[in-house]
Amino acid sequence: MNPLWQQKELRQFCKSNNIVVTAHSPLGSKGTKQGENRILDCDLLKEIAKNKGKTTAQVSLRWVYEQGVSLVTKSFNKDRMKENLDIFDWSLSSEELSKIDMLPQRKGLFLNTFMEAHDLVLEIDAEI
Repeated sequence: MNPLWQQKELRQFCKSNNIVVTAHSPLGSKGTKQGENRILDCDLLKEIAKNKGKTTAQVSLRWVYEQGVSLVTKSFNKDRMKENLDIFDWSLSSEELSKIDMLPQRKGLFLNTFMEAHDLVLEIDAEI
């Protein structure tokens, strides 16, 4: 889940059933072979970040947080880890939230996901 894949129906279902949603890797997977950078390259998120004196990553993480969703980020860079935590002493305006709400949605799904080996183990009944 991220501003470009907001999962509105799923979040509503979970909320109505007291299920906590966790956004895993809400900034994408830049640097991995399946990764892309469309969240950090989003012009609207960049504009909001510039106006707030924040990074695009911080705006995206703050948006997730303001949706009442827990989040899990991944970084080995100490400065980025600190930056990721610097989302709690400010908020997005209702106008900014409305603009983010209107962003086109696209699930990050890659063809190579279906072409690579997986950790799935299939059990086959020998009597069949």
